[in-house]
Amino acid sequence: MVSLGHVSLEQINQARRSQMDDSSKRLGECLVDLGYTSDDEVNRALDIQKME
Repeated sequence: MVSLGHVSLEQINQARRSQMDDSSKRLGECLVDLGYTSDDEVNRALDIQKME
């Protein structure tokens, strides 16, 4: 997500901290909940990740 320009490294770190509070959530869900990105952007990034 960082390399695609969707979120910053600081936003990833904040989402990870949020994930510690609710370990049932995936990182992408935390990023969306925090308003840093959209579901569509997370899904696109996951599609790219699957192709690599």
